[in-house]
Amino acid sequence: MTKWELARYLIEAKKNIDTLLYIKENQKLLINIDLRARIAATCQQFYINCCIVLDKSFPKDKKKICQNKVVASIYYERDKNSAHKDENYKRQKYNTPDELIAILKNQLAEVRSLCKDFLPENLTLDYVPHDKELFRFAYRVNHEIENDIYKIKYPLRVFHSYQLSKEGRHSFCEFDTAKQDECLAKQFGYDLNEITKRQILQSADDIRGMSEDEKQRQAVILNDGLNSYEGLQNRQDSCIKINMLHGYDIWVNPNWKLFEQIEELKSIGFYDQFEIVHLEKVQDKESQKKMQAILEKYK
Repeated sequence: MTKWELARYLIEAKKNIDTLLYIKENQKLLINIDLRARIAATCQQFYINCCIVLDKSFPKDKKKICQNKVVASIYYERDKNSAHKDENYKRQKYNTPDELIAILKNQLAEVRSLCKDFLPENLTLDYVPHDKELFRFAYRVNHEIENDIYKIKYPLRVFHSYQLSKEGRHSFCEFDTAKQDECLAKQFGYDLNEITKRQILQSADDIRGMSEDEKQRQAVILNDGLNSYEGLQNRQDSCIKINMLHGYDIWVNPNWKLFEQIEELKSIGFYDQFEIVHLEKVQDKESQKKMQAILEKYK
């Protein structure tokens, strides 16, 4: 595997921990889900992802690297419980969700350190309390509602008529942007016809086995997501896809101060869970004082 192929599995393991962080902070919103089963499944996937990175980095040295107690514990969980259900498996003990998360973070940090020579140097483990599926479940977000959220959050987002289906182009011909798109593409040295021939890459799994010509025809979408945490996850996933396709070495790092500011603005109602602004919630003097203090704090 290339460095960024390995990085993909390390980041998937990181997102498994993100899921546990989200569950810990939002148990009341997820009360009608079997959280114990969800946590168990997430941990199983975490250990499978970690062992993929270890196996591919040290294909013939499992016994040697298992002299490291943390690595040995990762393989134990994978071999005895995640990949198989051995009768002599002894369950990992923890008393609180925080203890479990701390154990997994320590294990992933050990994998990152041990495999550093096989992973990109600029790769970071940026933990955020978010799970795409559970977030949508918690706030009853279906496909239509998600599209509506994007329309409200990004009313001036760029639209291209070539994104429509053939039927859509006919039905909404008055919104044709072909001429503007051609001019814009020329300004940046691109041929619009070549751009529109590209196919959207759905999964990094699809890259394996592609010819170089096929890779050149792929397009990677960078989605903002429903909140800043999801935006970070999406951008890092997109970087991995782009790097795997084209041999680049790009990466996205979070702005932690901005994340902290957003959380504080959520706490007073300025932002909702989708980070849509609600000015009506901060009309009283007390709320305005709080909002101004938050804005001044993060200048």
